[in-house]
Amino acid sequence: MRSIIHFDELNSTNEYARQHLEELDDFDVVTCDLQTKGQGQFERIWYSSNKNGGNIYASLVLKPSNITHLNELTRYTALIGAKTLENYNLKPTFKFPNDILINNKKIAGILAKSEFFGQVFKGVVVGFGINLNLEKNELKKIDQPATSIFEETGKNVDKNEFLNLFLSNFENEYEDFLKNGIKGEILC
Repeated sequence: MRSIIHFDELNSTNEYARQHLEELDDFDVVTCDLQTKGQGQFERIWYSSNKNGGNIYASLVLKPSNITHLNELTRYTALIGAKTLENYNLKPTFKFPNDILINNKKIAGILAKSEFFGQVFKGVVVGFGINLNLEKNELKKIDQPATSIFEETGKNVDKNEFLNLFLSNFENEYEDFLKNGIKGEILC
């Protein structure tokens, strides 16, 4: 059973999870309301805000015994994120390798980092940021076209409800993913 470790503020959920990987269990989740040094791909800054109901800043710890499809984990997580966003009547697309878009604007990013000790696999930390409730004035602070569920629908999203739905979707298909990888084509 997963545990959710929550902080009001953290430099980075990914950094925390990676630093505490040994003591965290498979499927533990680290979340926070505000990240002070959140990062995306190529160490780009991930804008963080807790206004208007907040957003998702989270990292999922995975310690699978079968790592055959580990290189597909970011795309798997993007598919799960998209499936979760569809519950809010949105039509997500992808920008390979790790962005989810709505109307060609970024709504979510994923960053997976595997940890090895020599040749021994210790686990992987899958960080994901999802813009739930950012308003237009905050979206303008992001260095690329971005959006949020609030901006697209005019409705606030409960962070815990969204996170639980995302994690349930992830878990429901995870064993099949570990065994078979991603099935079908992904439009990027």
